[in-house]
Amino acid sequence: MAERGREFADIAYTVLVVEKKPGVETVAATLGMTYAVLHSRLINRTCFSADEINALVRAVPDVRLVNYLLRETSFIAADRPSPETADIDGAPVDLQRSATRVVVNATGILEVVDAVLAGGGIDHRREALVHREIDATERALATLRLRLTGE
Repeated sequence: MAERGREFADIAYTVLVVEKKPGVETVAATLGMTYAVLHSRLINRTCFSADEINALVRAVPDVRLVNYLLRETSFIAADRPSPETADIDGAPVDLQRSATRVVVNATGILEVVDAVLAGGGIDHRREALVHREIDATERALATLRLRLTGE
């Protein structure tokens, strides 16, 4: 088996097979593949091509797929506003919701850090939780920036 792409395939396998979001058959049809071809990619028998990864992320907008691709880079994922989230003039109608999400996520970080300090230290589970909260907050900030600029 090829080692190249194994971790990405494992994440995709978790999303499509374990969590069934939205399911292998549905995604295979969307990507124009047979079930067998997509399954061979998910079990890392063969690697996803760059175009297949792009199509997969469009078909299954799960942040774990994008975060894997952006890991150890200077980039972060952001949710692009869709046409249905804009009013008649093109202004984002959910700008306040995006700003609120930033505050809620930042508050979550503070709560976890406070609990860690009160509990006498940070173990690997709590550290992972803090990292997930930071990732979510960074993504929320990037999304807010996109909504403000209308990109």
